[in-house]
Amino acid sequence: MSYAFSSLLLFLTAVSLDSLTAGFSYGTKKVRIELLSLVLLSCVPSVFITAASSAASLIGLFFPTGILPLLSFIILFLIGSAKLLESLLRHLAKKRPGLIGNRGYQIKQMHIIFTVYLSPEEANQTDLQVLSAKEAWLLSLALSLDSVLAGMAFTTSAIAPLTLLSTAIFFHLLLFLAGYALGRLLSHILRIDLSWLSGLCLLLLAFRTLA
Repeated sequence: MSYAFSSLLLFLTAVSLDSLTAGFSYGTKKVRIELLSLVLLSCVPSVFITAASSAASLIGLFFPTGILPLLSFIILFLIGSAKLLESLLRHLAKKRPGLIGNRGYQIKQMHIIFTVYLSPEEANQTDLQVLSAKEAWLLSLALSLDSVLAGMAFTTSAIAPLTLLSTAIFFHLLLFLAGYALGRLLSHILRIDLSWLSGLCLLLLAFRTLA
């Protein structure tokens, strides 16, 4: 397996783990996922990732070669650290909801995105048994927030944009369905948060950029 392809797999695993967590959240509640909702959840984050990576490749032409690995390391390290912090915030929010719930009144739209990002299952407000396309669109935007920055950090000429897009769609779809199936299976046994694992993967990828 080439270095570029193994890095791609690690990168996509990291940015897709939020889909696994979201799928698990809906699976534990036995929410029905519409086909269009599933398409949105798979495609929207993947488009953001591909567009960000392609844009970064063009921007990279104007920077010295040695700068790009350092910039990639800094961005991925910060995102990975932020996701570990996010996992801690989720844990605290469950015990002390007031730490998160009272923020964002001046910018209500950002508050919605931030809340959904911390608790993906809250996107499903209209019907507790069905995740509609409208709700899936909001959730997919939330799942794309850090994918934009991570996509800009992951730049390689060895991976064609179409390959990146199709592989990203596959990963998001696979992990969401895997999380959903696992959530339904274990809905009466346990509830887990895998966001810390996403942060750990991004930190590992950050250090690989310096190799």
